[in-house]
Amino acid sequence: MKRTLKDGNVVFGPMVSEVRSPGIAVLFAQAGFDFFFIDLEHSCFSLETVSDMILAARAADIPVIVRPSNRRSAEYLSRPLDLGAAGLLIPQIRTREDVENVVQWCRYQPLGERGMGLSRQHTFFQGGDALNTMGRLNEEILIALQIEHKDAVENLPDLLSVPGIDAAFVGPADLSASFGKPGKSDDPQIQSAIRRVIEVSEANGIIPGIHTSSAGKAKFWLAKGMKMIGFCTDIKLIQRICEASVQELRATL
Repeated sequence: MKRTLKDGNVVFGPMVSEVRSPGIAVLFAQAGFDFFFIDLEHSCFSLETVSDMILAARAADIPVIVRPSNRRSAEYLSRPLDLGAAGLLIPQIRTREDVENVVQWCRYQPLGERGMGLSRQHTFFQGGDALNTMGRLNEEILIALQIEHKDAVENLPDLLSVPGIDAAFVGPADLSASFGKPGKSDDPQIQSAIRRVIEVSEANGIIPGIHTSSAGKAKFWLAKGMKMIGFCTDIKLIQRICEASVQELRATL
């Protein structure tokens, strides 16, 4: 997935925050998604659940990006990576210090200070040569900053200049709320802020991304330059197919 994005191509993936079965990974892989998110910020998932889902995803050859519950300590960031996550989507980013901490806790030396638990699930328990393994994982792991506050948009050139960051991913709901316009992601001020994320990302060699709730919105932002497209959630996907099916069934009565 990271190589695909670095080559300038697009990836699509939903967010999982309710379905706790490892089978969801296989379902998404069979559906043709490029990756999916596991949400720890707004879910009740335990790390054991995340571990099972990641194992299933790796067996089904679909990358998992974990959104930690917060950005405030190494524990919240490094443990999902040790479970085999292909990367992280870090929430609540607002300052350069936030970003520097992310790099320190998520990258191995010499880029950061991530703990040296190499013979774990993320290496299939085969740590190998330490320097080679650390270098490979530093290259493979995708670190995305969630841009969801007006302060982050204002500070974006400084945030994205920190070495070790791969993507800037817009959270439209929280971003619009931070501007005092909750639920109004189509407002011109919010649209302008999102376009700024694309422009600053491209200027810094960073992958721009955004969460979308419909194919129409995904198509709109693809045309503007977004590359990493979050598409719906497990909740919304289930709701939509259920509602459409019930309407179709009732129409036969």
